[in-house]
Amino acid sequence: MSAPLLEVGDLKTYFPIKTGIFKKVNSYVRAVDGISFSLEEGDTLGLVGESGCGKSTTGRSILRLIEPTSGTVKYQGMEITSMDSKQLRKLRKDMQIVFQDPYASLNPRLQIGSIIEEALSTHKIGQNTKERKEMVMDLLEKVGLNRNAYERYPHEFSGGQRQRIGIARAIAVNPKLIIADEPVSALDVSIQAQILNLFQDLQDKMGLTYIFIAHDLSVVKHISDKIGVMYLGRMVEFASKEKLFSNPSHPYTQALMSAVPVPDPTIKKERIILTGDVPNPSNPPSGCTFNPRCSSCMDICTKIAPKPIELSPGHVVSCHLYDTEIL
Repeated sequence: MSAPLLEVGDLKTYFPIKTGIFKKVNSYVRAVDGISFSLEEGDTLGLVGESGCGKSTTGRSILRLIEPTSGTVKYQGMEITSMDSKQLRKLRKDMQIVFQDPYASLNPRLQIGSIIEEALSTHKIGQNTKERKEMVMDLLEKVGLNRNAYERYPHEFSGGQRQRIGIARAIAVNPKLIIADEPVSALDVSIQAQILNLFQDLQDKMGLTYIFIAHDLSVVKHISDKIGVMYLGRMVEFASKEKLFSNPSHPYTQALMSAVPVPDPTIKKERIILTGDVPNPSNPPSGCTFNPRCSSCMDICTKIAPKPIELSPGHVVSCHLYDTEIL
């Protein structure tokens, strides 16, 4: 079995909260609080969870667009967190990101050709301007746009078309890993399906590996091989798509699953309604962070954080309900 393309170990990203006239650090927002997983080449990992659970921060910390506080991120065995800016710049070619907001991620003052060509110039791809222009034209066709988009501006395109431009910019340097940060959440449902199909087509043709961040489980089910469920900066469940949907084990995962609409009106599905709101990440509950909203909460859940337990090969859940040592 080949080594994973990406290995993330105990990744933590904390943001300091400063108060007073001297801006003294009073506490920290624990946006990512000990995430670990591995990802094989050619696979897609879906990260799901409520807004504010740390999904996007995880993705950006992996790329070091946000500096992680601690932990390890290994890409093809190379430790990313200890690289200097020169080493990291070389690695950028292999690791790209597609941003969530197609309206804010493109420079409105540049033509589409210049936006995409900038990536090629930065990484010295192509012999000259003429060759790079032809490469950009090919990229536009590859993502389903006309070649005449080259000389147009972002405001002339719809949200779905802008997202295609963002994808073209990401694949321009022929990366191996793409982090897609909720790339379809701002789009109409019909356009979402088109963009998801584009992601899958590009993966088949280019052998891409994805970390696909979303809050919609049906979207993640469509595109992912593995799924990680996050809550308040922590990974509460990690499994293959098949295992997660056939046997959701963490109470939070079960609640998310119960909210997925079923197209058949004859099927009656019991909704699990979570009480309360997501706790403040700067002051998380002691023990299991999900305990204030969990209907299965036990006394130990309020005192001790659960450890990851492997229910079956590749299916890991962090919940005291499955810890045979305490039951």
